[in-house]
Amino acid sequence: MIGRADALAELTAALEGGTNVVLAGPRRTGKTSVCDAVLTRAAGHGLYVASVDLFKLADAAELAEALATAVLNNRPAARKIIPKARKLGRNALNAAQGAAAIKLQTQLGDAVELALTPGLAARDPQRALTDALELPQRVAVADGKRMIVFFDEFQEVANDRHPYGDPEAVIKRMRSIFQRSDQVSHLFAGSLEHLMRQLFASPGGAFGGFGTFRMLEPISDDHWMQGLRDRFERDDCRIGEEALGLIVERGQLHPRVTMLIAQQTHLLSVLLERRDIDVELVIQGYEAAYRGDAALLDQLIERIRNSHKLGLKLARRIAARQTLTGGVHAGDADRAIKKLLQAGLIERLGRGDYAIQNPLLRRHLLEPIGYI
Repeated sequence: MIGRADALAELTAALEGGTNVVLAGPRRTGKTSVCDAVLTRAAGHGLYVASVDLFKLADAAELAEALATAVLNNRPAARKIIPKARKLGRNALNAAQGAAAIKLQTQLGDAVELALTPGLAARDPQRALTDALELPQRVAVADGKRMIVFFDEFQEVANDRHPYGDPEAVIKRMRSIFQRSDQVSHLFAGSLEHLMRQLFASPGGAFGGFGTFRMLEPISDDHWMQGLRDRFERDDCRIGEEALGLIVERGQLHPRVTMLIAQQTHLLSVLLERRDIDVELVIQGYEAAYRGDAALLDQLIERIRNSHKLGLKLARRIAARQTLTGGVHAGDADRAIKKLLQAGLIERLGRGDYAIQNPLLRRHLLEPIGYI
């Protein structure tokens, strides 16, 4: 974790001590990697851990099944029988495994069946979600272990599509259950900062005062330089200061993009059987990173285009640092900007000041109109 040692230590200590933590930051800036590292470290300290990514879960039933499975996987016996039961059915379990499943359900309640039987949660999604949300506390108490539950992209509970049911009712129920779960620490991450702040940081927010709100600080140039140098040296590669600086410059402190450029540069060095990495090789690595991300970038452009009729025009103006309202009705521009912000496609730097956070997306926006 380049440049994240302090954040990793602080977050782990807070969660192990029983503090709920909210981590916000734009998508693909490394917050999920930090959270995953926190869970790995906590598990190494003997805690139970579970994680679910709401961005990948369509509805309350899927969330219930995913959460129940993640929580029960902390138990070795459950970890063995759940995949088999989900794939082949309960009848595929042998006598010992069947007895273990019955014991789990007797001890922990109906939420066990959510993990063992795909589709069961769909019969009564809200009941299933309640059972699943209560399961971490049940397991923690039964086993005498503190548990950390990580909800990634948590702002999806308040999505206008209402994927998990009425947001107000679901959030109220979540908070009530979480407050009663005194053996469980909760880690919430979200890429739409304004929604996360509405939920957790505003006085009237649904989770106001529930957890400590933290932002990931940008990784400094010095940390990137030293961290990347160490990574290259592990494979006996020598990289000059100018080449190293170019990786950091092209990555623009964006964790995923910076690492992607470094990875592609290293891959080229392997393919070319070179141990000395220079500026020319970094430039080739950058171009390989850009080409490799083309499909993802095209998808982002399509999301920008579909966000609002002026979405693409204004995104390009933001990328080019141009005036946003030239020849555009101010009200239409405001609505387009709001849509781009809500979708996490741009970030607000200050009043009337916005940026494209991903440097490869910025290039992709500007190339067709010849600005770079």
